[in-house]
Amino acid sequence: MSVVVSATRVVDDSRLLDLLDAGERERAHRRSDPNPFVTAHALLRRLVAEQTGADPRALSFERRCATCGTHRHGKPHIVGMRDVFVSVSYGEHLAVAAVTRLGEVGVDVEDLESADFDGFGSVTLDDAETPWLEGLVGDDLLAARALVWARKEAVLKATGHGLVVDPSQVVVSPPDQMAALVEWKAAQHPPGPTQLADVDVGARDHRAAVAVLTSRPLSVRFQPG
Repeated sequence: MSVVVSATRVVDDSRLLDLLDAGERERAHRRSDPNPFVTAHALLRRLVAEQTGADPRALSFERRCATCGTHRHGKPHIVGMRDVFVSVSYGEHLAVAAVTRLGEVGVDVEDLESADFDGFGSVTLDDAETPWLEGLVGDDLLAARALVWARKEAVLKATGHGLVVDPSQVVVSPPDQMAALVEWKAAQHPPGPTQLADVDVGARDHRAAVAVLTSRPLSVRFQPG
């Protein structure tokens, strides 16, 4: 069974707005730079349409927060497609989306520059993870940071907790090893069997990962957006 991940560079293209619904357009216009949001959500709609045969403009999404239960925020779900699970992530330059039928999914992409700040370890890493980055410098350090961060965020998006859970309480495998969730230390209910994989999005300045809440083997199929 597979999860399909697609990625594309953020663009300024007003035609993408035609794919979005009124609520998405309103959310986009509230942003100082709407292009990452618009690019990402148009990408998600196209990917779901390719995988299900649905009209991308006819898709309806709702959000549910795993922590407070509200529909005002949280991870997206497709109305009327309970067996199709989706996730989306974007930054200033790149957007990614994921679709699968295996189970709840989370995808995350991180720009190497976003990992370039003092205190990264104290914000993101468990004590057991700190030694992994010792001795790394420059882009090697930023790439390792971005990959670990993307793995943790992917898991937290799959569970629906987001940053309600401290990333340092989600212990993942070292950046030079295959992606895996090693330990869940958070007080919140653990997610159960979780499959985690790195995703090569074809951009040297980004790192990405995808997580699915399933015990079944995970195969990742990547396609450019």
